[in-house]
Parts: sequence; structure tokens; C-alpha cells
Amino acid sequence: MRQSLSEQQAATIYQYQLVKRKIIRPELVQSHILIAVIFVAFQLLMYGRAGLFSWLFGFAVIQVIHLIILLLTFIRVEEAADRRWVWGITPPWFGFKPANDIKLQLFRRVHRQLFWLGLCGTGILYPWISESLMISIICWHLWLIVPRLLLSIAFRKQKKEGILRLGKYEASYYHR
Repeated sequence: MRQSLSEQQAATIYQYQLVKRKIIRPELVQSHILIAVIFVAFQLLMYGRAGLFSWLFGFAVIQVIHLIILLLTFIRVEEAADRRWVWGITPPWFGFKPANDIKLQLFRRVHRQLFWLGLCGTGILYPWISESLMISIICWHLWLIVPRLLLSIAFRKQKKEGILRLGKYEASYYHR
């Protein structure tokens, strides 16, 4: 009987062997979504309809900021396969994520840059936007990037040359 790749314990992909798999538990995904619900409730209580608008508009603004940062980051990347990212709303990978397997070093670098440049880009907008929109943008930015940073921390002891594969509810690290 043939097993899927995620069910195999010692899977090998193109000379790469599975070294570590991080399962993302459903409770963690549900709590992550619950944070967004609490956040919209806070915006509604504090700012009313303007808070709801800020909540929705802030999500769109942070997606644009993340897209700009990704495009600027990948100007220097030589391999076209490393540039292929897709946008999705599949928990816990909301927003942009790699479409294919990605080098762990590149994943870490991109998300570190997304984190810091996203905060800086949000700070640049500070003088021109309302308080509720500023709170929304910062909270959405953190909400989107924290699962990826936690994944980087989970694989921090692994060699940088390995490959990272993101599944729906798992992340797998492969190395030669």
C-alpha cells in the first residue's frame, strides 16, 4: 500500500531525507483565528464602525506592504523557483507563502525582513493614518508573521542548507 509523503516517517525527496517535522495542532490554529476575532471585537468596542473598517482595510494594507517587501527582497534572488510565492487564506498560513519547497536559510531571511521592514513601513505611515488603522496594521502584521517566526524558531538548530516544505497542518525540514 502506498503512503502519502506526509505519512512516511523517513521520506526522501530528490536526495533529501526528512530530518524534522513540526505538526501544527488544530488547537493552535483555532487559537490563532480566535485572536483575530478578539481583535475585531476590540476594534468594534473602541472605535465602532470605523474600527471595523480599519480592521478590514488594515488587512489589505498589510498585504500590500508584505507584497512590496517580498518583491524587493526577491530582486536579488537568482533562482526563479525561489521567487514563486502564492497568496492564500488557509490557516495557519494566511497571506503570502512559498509555493514550492524553499531553502530554510531563504525562508528565515525573507521572514526576518518581512518582520522588520513591515514594522518600519507601518511606522512610516504613522503621521497620515488614524489611530485605529495604525493599531489594525500593526496587529495584522504581527498576526500574519508570528506563525512563520515561530516556525523559524522551531527549526533554528537545523542546518541552513536544508529544504523546508509547508503543508496544510505541518512543516517538514529535509536535508541531504
